Amino acid sequence: MAKFHARQLEALAQRIHGDIDQYCVDTMSDEHRTHLGASLIGEDCDAKIWYAFRWAHKEVFSGRMLRLFERGKLEEARITRYLRGIGFTISEVDDTGRQFKIADSSGHYGGSTDGLAMPPYPEFPIKMVCEFKTHNQGSFRLLKEKGVILSKPKHWAQMNSYGKGFSIEYGLYVGVGKNDDDLHIECLPLDWGAADDLHIRADRIIRSQVRPAKIALNPSHFECKMCAFIDNCHHGKPLQVNCRSCKHAHAIEGKQWGCDFHNVVLPSDFIPKGCTNWKPIA
Repeated sequence: MAKFHARQLEALAQRIHGDIDQYCVDTMSDEHRTHLGASLIGEDCDAKIWYAFRWAHKEVFSGRMLRLFERGKLEEARITRYLRGIGFTISEVDDTGRQFKIADSSGHYGGSTDGLAMPPYPEFPIKMVCEFKTHNQGSFRLLKEKGVILSKPKHWAQMNSYGKGFSIEYGLYVGVGKNDDDLHIECLPLDWGAADDLHIRADRIIRSQVRPAKIALNPSHFECKMCAFIDNCHHGKPLQVNCRSCKHAHAIEGKQWGCDFHNVVLPSDFIPKGCTNWKPIA
């Protein structure tokens, strides 16, 4: 049997690591989201939301980051199992077998909730919208100190949007600390008025043919430095070529896109490609 020295085995371990990273990139990378998600509408910057909706740039994530995203998704089933284990009734899909979703009349704004729950306690006969999230150490500490409304306004916006969409008045938020597996749980009355405001904001951004105001004029602003669209927004980097980033395209009813140049409803499989008449929207 062949014998391998320590340096060779270290090289083997590095190769395995690299191959796993590449496997994650090849199999877990998502395409552009076709709708403006309720998970995004709570962002502070209108321009950031608009750039994402108009497919200005496709962010490329490392294998490590993709595994982190996957961990958050996998955690949902784990939390659901715990809640069912203590007697909760959890509905994860509707009568058609699909995840519970909300959508506006145009089909361009919406999202999917983590589930609808009924507590097992007779004194609380209420239905609740579920939101399950994982947190790193700093984020989880802030969550425990300030609560979800103040520390995670995007998550709070999601819950309000789902609550209004499903006509449910309460939310169940479960945060998991990835460092030590601690839990933070909040049961909250939801704000349907805030959901209406978010819906109006989403519609305004969806309909806009010019970039909305950005949160800061200086790219050194802390939120700008963390934004995937900083180069497009502050440094003039060209937008990714596709129909949605084109000035001739606009969102229309039925979750579809129209083209003013060709005077057509754009086929969904053509939208990622764009055409030779593409002109940047911003």
